[in-house]
Amino acid sequence: MTTAKKPSGVDEKIDQLEGAVHNVLEGAKESIARAEGSMEKAKEAIGEGYGKVRSRSSEAYSKARVYLTEARAALETAREKMGELYGRSREVAEEAYAKAKENFDKLTVEVKKGYAKVKAKVQEIDVKEVRDDVVDYIRRNPGKSVLIALGIGFAVGYLVRRREP
Repeated sequence: MTTAKKPSGVDEKIDQLEGAVHNVLEGAKESIARAEGSMEKAKEAIGEGYGKVRSRSSEAYSKARVYLTEARAALETAREKMGELYGRSREVAEEAYAKAKENFDKLTVEVKKGYAKVKAKVQEIDVKEVRDDVVDYIRRNPGKSVLIALGIGFAVGYLVRRREP
């Protein structure tokens, strides 16, 4: 009898987080790539302006500033994306912790109920009645009783004897 196992809530959250991580990392990669492109353009603009006339170099300088501003904006976007990833990761971890705590609390209640049942059963046992039943069995079956006692004695002796290294 095979049953399809449903993914747990934690597995779903991990899958969601994995998708979010992928999206954020793609966005961060794009932002970093734009920043690198802008920085390369700034380098080119500075290189062009260096060898030309002074008026041309101020033009190159202003272009470089624009490109560097674009690079700064792209890097800021990447930082924001990484912040989103951190926030989402934290949410998923907190949800998983809450679910695990809830399951732990449920199991604790079940264990306490089981302990209470066992305790009640043990309290129901009448020791005198059990002793009388054992004595009665020994009187009816003395041979079996001696063999059982011998077997138990041998097993206990085997378990508690010292072992040499």
